Amino acid sequence: MKNVKERSAKIYDKKAEKYEKTISGRMAASLEQEMIKKICVRDNDKILDVGCGTGALLAGLTRWRDAEGYGVDISGEMIRRASEDYPDLHFQVGSSDDLDFEDNTFRIITVCSAFHHFPNQAEFIQKAADLLTPGGRLYIGVVAFPEVIRITGNVADKLLPSCKVKRPSTHEILGMFKAAGLTKFRVHKLKKLLMISAKKPLPED
Repeated sequence: MKNVKERSAKIYDKKAEKYEKTISGRMAASLEQEMIKKICVRDNDKILDVGCGTGALLAGLTRWRDAEGYGVDISGEMIRRASEDYPDLHFQVGSSDDLDFEDNTFRIITVCSAFHHFPNQAEFIQKAADLLTPGGRLYIGVVAFPEVIRITGNVADKLLPSCKVKRPSTHEILGMFKAAGLTKFRVHKLKKLLMISAKKPLPED
């Protein structure tokens, strides 16, 4: 697992300086803009973006609100860029299975165009559920591939020894949400974006 993380970090370290010009960077930017339009941010919110890249999504979500933003990414170079571009936000190097925050901290947790890279997807969702405040919501944004392309991509990735990518179906993600105790599922398909979200129940729910 460590070798996979190191390999992924090196790949994105190399992409960091001109990330917006890469295919994956352009796709991520498109998804981020759709998520920014759809996610409702309030003043005093705390937001965590996991796989934050250069910080653009977090910056967009906090731009018009007095909200506190935290970003985590496995690439040190991505974090360097994010910290330089958005000094008012908080960024740190880290992975999806090593989130060093107190439980019940964030009202919003986001993942955009990165979930397929997470090595332990169900464990991440359980951790995110712990980190959410009651009533908070986890949003996962992925490319809205047709189902046949998603399945074919998963099969192809399994044949590549260096590739540890899994693109779960909407049904699989909702199953992980349910197992983590999250409720009030929402599924939005917007242009190229498929955004799946769930809420941490309030005590009275």
